[in-house]
Amino acid sequence: MTVSSPLRPTSAPDVAVTKPLRIRRLPSPTPAPSVATTMTVARLAALTGTDRDRVIDLLRLVSLIVVIAGHSIMLTVAVSGGRVDLGNLLGDVPALQIATWLLQILPLFFFAGAAASTYGWRAAPDGRRSAGHWLFARAQRLLRPVFWYLIVVGVVMGILAAVGDSAVLDVVARLGVQLLWFLGAYLMILAVVPLMQRIDDASTLVAAVLGCYAVTAVMDLLRLTTGAQEWGYVNYVAVWTIPALLGVGYAKRLIRPFIALVVALGTLAMNVVLVTAGPYEVSLVTVAGQKFSNMTPPSLLLAGHAVVLCALAVASARALARIVARPRLWWWVALGNRGAMTLYLWHLPMLALIIAGGMALGFDRSPSAPGYGWTVAGETVLVLIVMIPVVGVLSRLENTPLRWWDGARAASTSPLRDAAVWTLLAAAGLAILMVARFGLIDDGLRWLAIGVFCVVAARLLTAPATASAGQGR
Repeated sequence: MTVSSPLRPTSAPDVAVTKPLRIRRLPSPTPAPSVATTMTVARLAALTGTDRDRVIDLLRLVSLIVVIAGHSIMLTVAVSGGRVDLGNLLGDVPALQIATWLLQILPLFFFAGAAASTYGWRAAPDGRRSAGHWLFARAQRLLRPVFWYLIVVGVVMGILAAVGDSAVLDVVARLGVQLLWFLGAYLMILAVVPLMQRIDDASTLVAAVLGCYAVTAVMDLLRLTTGAQEWGYVNYVAVWTIPALLGVGYAKRLIRPFIALVVALGTLAMNVVLVTAGPYEVSLVTVAGQKFSNMTPPSLLLAGHAVVLCALAVASARALARIVARPRLWWWVALGNRGAMTLYLWHLPMLALIIAGGMALGFDRSPSAPGYGWTVAGETVLVLIVMIPVVGVLSRLENTPLRWWDGARAASTSPLRDAAVWTLLAAAGLAILMVARFGLIDDGLRWLAIGVFCVVAARLLTAPATASAGQGR
């Protein structure tokens, strides 16, 4: 059996812990409650308080649900002669590509993450505001569930290798880690969040956003004129920094809602011009056969789309705050956020199992099959329902600290050591991005080794001098 796939992930969840100023945090993650044994609505509302910025949590969870639904809707599966082809509905039906302007909500994760990180930076004691120390604290929470996920992927790959199923092994090695690309990009953007804290007025914020936008435009011009897509790699930082900057501006109340609405509408009009009169494709996710991708690497159109989404989030923040203030809804949002990484990492494996089971029962995922629309709709709803107990069980791994990785950190550190930690974690972000690109084969394995080295070295540099040896036992 052979398998091919042009599918690319459209988005991923923000996993930074929202830690607004003067907020009572959610209960300690040890032990982590499952969905089935969680606290009552009233107790959860009392523990989280009313001064928490719940809009950030709402954006995170809703965006993640849209991501899962989008992946399910777009995925097509065709089986013929022992060959399994994974495709993208947007390639089969180009008229649907405009829907990505609604479904591509990845910028909101960077927006929410930077806003949450800004709250956390402000709340941190002065002695813990060094960039490297702060970034490692974020990385501890971000990478913990990934360790477990990679262990499971490795075990599955070992079993497939033992039984000699090379075709499925190749799929798992490549697609099993494809969604991790977000973690790499996100970790690299988190690395510059401390620098963003110097932005204290609207004019500086506007200058920073326009600077990133201009860099993106130049890189796109070089891609178009030289044909070298490598120029676009700079845009992984330039484009994703834009929603992060707007998230910082939101958290610091530097953007007025009315101005945000005007910016959103004006930028949307500009995006339409880029598509109708410029060289840009309509689809905001990668589709097979594209001449100029807006996603890999990110383009000026995606940068503008990020501005539109984030500006609309700022403009609607007050209305969203009233909605999420409802205790029952907040119960779901808060608990969903505690398992956000679990929801993100495991939704594709669960979707694969549901599709495989459906095909065994005669429900064909090929666009030309009778009842295709009903099959996709039913399986999309099913995967969302199934993920509730899955998150309830597996989120324990996400919220239970690992003895060595989550052990005590040094109360203070030298500037040189702090800079080394920052550099190692930024390099780890790049390594994760490359693992997602190449898969767990050849170059991907080498990048994985580099990433492991970086995070281990960063942990050793942040451990208290007297505890380093003992925590390793």
